Amino acid sequence: MTMQDTDCDGYFDIDDECAVSDLGATVVIGGCDSGVPNSLFATGCSISDLLAEQAALAANHGSFVRGVAHLSNDLTEAGVISGAQHGAIQACAAGN
Repeated sequence: MTMQDTDCDGYFDIDDECAVSDLGATVVIGGCDSGVPNSLFATGCSISDLLAEQAALAANHGSFVRGVAHLSNDLTEAGVISGAQHGAIQACAAGN
């Protein structure tokens, strides 16, 4: 049996929570490039993947922006992104 890594992120699909990850260099929301590095986590998911999940779950733009705020707060508290990067992600989410 050959182990597959569909998105070539270094995580085999069987262990990859995001088997088709967005591996762009920076976090882009609706064409707005935040300039924030698109970190890849041990789950096989990138920041952009987590934001795409928020978009899929959101009933409207306001709930998307709130979801992004919660996610970016968590990433800031975990030391993954800085306060300025949090603001850049929020600005892109609000503008789209």
